[in-house]
Amino acid sequence: MSSGAYEDYLKEINGACQKGDATEHTHRPALKKFIEALGSNITVTNEPQRMTEVGSPDMKISRRVRNADLPFGYIECKDIGKNLKKEEKSDQIKRY
Repeated sequence: MSSGAYEDYLKEINGACQKGDATEHTHRPALKKFIEALGSNITVTNEPQRMTEVGSPDMKISRRVRNADLPFGYIECKDIGKNLKKEEKSDQIKRY
């Protein structure tokens, strides 16, 4: 990961928030870019196809291994300011 990836992520988030009309969806490109900076073989799919085992996560994280993209994580995005303690108890989060 480049040393400035985290700072770049925060800068993008802060810039979007200062405009006053940002939503959870506004921040997804910055999050995708940040996660993909963690390794050259990591890819993030925003709004992947519905998957029966987990439902419809907002993002799927995959790692490229021997010419195949193997999923290893899912992200459920929430808007800035949401009460995450409350959200983590929801059935939606328990699936992921």
